[in-house]
Amino acid sequence: MKKRIALLAAFMLLSLAACGKKEGAESKTPESKAAQGYKDGTYSGEAEVKEVGGTIKLGITVSGGKITTVDMQNLDREGKEKGEDYGKSEPLNQGLYSIAQNSILGTDKLPGLLVDSQDPDSIDAVSGATLSREAFVQAAKAALDGAK
Repeated sequence: MKKRIALLAAFMLLSLAACGKKEGAESKTPESKAAQGYKDGTYSGEAEVKEVGGTIKLGITVSGGKITTVDMQNLDREGKEKGEDYGKSEPLNQGLYSIAQNSILGTDKLPGLLVDSQDPDSIDAVSGATLSREAFVQAAKAALDGAK
């Protein structure tokens, strides 16, 4: 019985030690990115929206080592800003039009999420804007490469 208790105690101790934070481990929290800081300035990046076409272009402003503003252009295949006509067809397919418009609404949330998180990798998917999110993250990383 004593052996079992000793083994259980040793197992629990090892389990707790394994759960502890490792020395020098990199954290992906917004605080750790902000602590690293970016160089102040304005940086740009862009990426293609795969499968559906179009481009996400970003202008990211860094002040005090933090991302303060993100200006985004969400362009269609022809290079025009996506708006209320995006996704319209002749004759109008209401289902596809709704999907296209939901994508715009979801994509419009991404700049604010980047300012809040300070880390492109921590931006979660937004309903209706999965492909645009991927392009947004790529564009943000491209822009922020110059800010490191």
